[in-house]
Amino acid sequence: LTGYARFLAAASIGTWKPTCAYTAAETGIVLGTIPQTPDRVITLTAYGVSDNPTLSDSIVGLQVRCRWGGQDPRPVEDLADSIFNLLHGSQHLVLATGVHVVQCVRQSGPVSLGQDANQRWSNSSNFYVTVHRPSPNRL
Repeated sequence: LTGYARFLAAASIGTWKPTCAYTAAETGIVLGTIPQTPDRVITLTAYGVSDNPTLSDSIVGLQVRCRWGGQDPRPVEDLADSIFNLLHGSQHLVLATGVHVVQCVRQSGPVSLGQDANQRWSNSSNFYVTVHRPSPNRL
């Protein structure tokens, strides 16, 4: 997740500050828990999909939730589109954390999650990330 957070920030899609608070003008990138602030946020969460016991590739699900404040839902849709354009179909990447991504493909989304109690729009997309992950028991 840290590798993808840094990848999105390097593409100027959001701001990755793992140890500092975000300003209201930033689109924060966070891992796991969705914070109350800022209003504009990208939340990344990983979940297991499949691990072949003999091959060294694993598929990891990457949920990308986007949130944007205001009455107009289009900015949150534009944010999800920017992430799709960067991630979908990407191949043979080595993230800054050393993870080798074989490919990344969107499986679903973006699905609108509507507005929260603070009138912020959100949506969710799911990507399947094939990663090369050899281990002593897998070639």
